[in-house]
Amino acid sequence: MLQIAKIACTNNAAFVMNFSIRWLDHAGNWHLSEWNSGDYAINQTRTSPDLISIDVPSDARAIAPYVHALLGEHRTGAPMVSYSANNQVAAYEVKGTTSDYSVDLIR
Repeated sequence: MLQIAKIACTNNAAFVMNFSIRWLDHAGNWHLSEWNSGDYAINQTRTSPDLISIDVPSDARAIAPYVHALLGEHRTGAPMVSYSANNQVAAYEVKGTTSDYSVDLIR
């Protein structure tokens, strides 16, 4: 599993979007950060702060962006990543339309 400190999402989709951070704890429960990227349009990228600074636990089992297409659905990015205080960024690309889109790790 890729170890990172931040998550970036590039909007290459036909809609305005925003994202939060979703993580899985060791009890198997999902959580959602209060932090949100704010809405942004196609051909733009937003990057989260260091995940620890937005209360994602360093020992979370799995972490991913949780994307919301305005006027559409929510999707969790894949594959998921884990936290490391290494200042590395997991880059995800969002592609598609409000009813059919993907959130894929590209690096």
